[in-house]
Amino acid sequence: MDRPLPIFLIGVGAEAGEKHLDVPGEVAWEMAARALAAGVPELSRLIRTVETRVPKSFEVQEGGGGRAFTYDRGRKSLPLVNCPYRGTASDILTVTHEFSHALQIVASGRTTMPPMARELCAFVGERLLLGWIREHQPSLSPLMETAWMADNSGYLGKNLLSLVGALECGGEAYDYAWNYPIARLLAQAVVQEWTGSEIASLFKSGAQAPSLLTDILDRPSILPQRYVLPALGDTDGSVASLYRQIGGLLLLDLQDPEAGAFDEAIGVRYARLLECMQGRRVFLALDRQQVPLGYVLWQRGEEGEPFRFERRIATPQRLTDLLTSFESHCPQVAAELRRPKSGHVTGGPV
Repeated sequence: MDRPLPIFLIGVGAEAGEKHLDVPGEVAWEMAARALAAGVPELSRLIRTVETRVPKSFEVQEGGGGRAFTYDRGRKSLPLVNCPYRGTASDILTVTHEFSHALQIVASGRTTMPPMARELCAFVGERLLLGWIREHQPSLSPLMETAWMADNSGYLGKNLLSLVGALECGGEAYDYAWNYPIARLLAQAVVQEWTGSEIASLFKSGAQAPSLLTDILDRPSILPQRYVLPALGDTDGSVASLYRQIGGLLLLDLQDPEAGAFDEAIGVRYARLLECMQGRRVFLALDRQQVPLGYVLWQRGEEGEPFRFERRIATPQRLTDLLTSFESHCPQVAAELRRPKSGHVTGGPV
């Protein structure tokens, strides 16, 4: 009998961002340095300076209050970082955010960078951290990704609505938080599209930062809208639901004509997808709107071990989301995916 696909929604359970991790503040600071050095090696010397010489405090005030900030103390002094640290995934992101602010101040030679570009540098640092953690500390990755998405609900929710309201109505007093939504989206584009050398130039640019962003800001949308897939809706075990699931898989195939799925006759491809569904050998991930963002399928050997993986993603920027969800919900199979003996992976690197 046909059974529904194991479908999982990413970014659900934002409380994971508040879970206390066994990562001291000093270790989080070091992680930020390693991630930035890996992503922007051109700034390695300055990153080392920030890591070892910038004064910082992770103390939490009595009552749990206090906010994180980085204070520019002028041309003759290093910046000061204050980051109340409780050991959550969100706190680790905040440490990297403030580390990136300090790095930008040092790299810019103390010339004043406009607020939006300043926040862009900080969010770029956070994105680089997420990529570094995926490679070097994968057990933390699901919690860190969830914390990032939980932060999005503020930056791209409350802050964005406030900005839109001010633009539509005018007359509002300036709110620094208006910088966050645009910087958040720009960071995604910069990390996806720019080289390490280009990112280094941004951190060094100071007051000239806006001139480096002209190409992105002048295009119709900061993040290119490269796909529009329908939401799956109900995912019960009905025949209609199963058809929708197979349809979602086939639509994802269509997003990547170079992946090889087009080499198969449609009936053969359809039958193979159905067989994988019946054998519980395919994982389909959805976003919050239940829109398919990607899938992973695999074969099983004589002893039941998974091998010969395939994956499809709706668009390249969703690869991290897909793999994070896959590792969270299918950890044993995902572990095999990471091993060289797992066999060929089609659909691009995993």
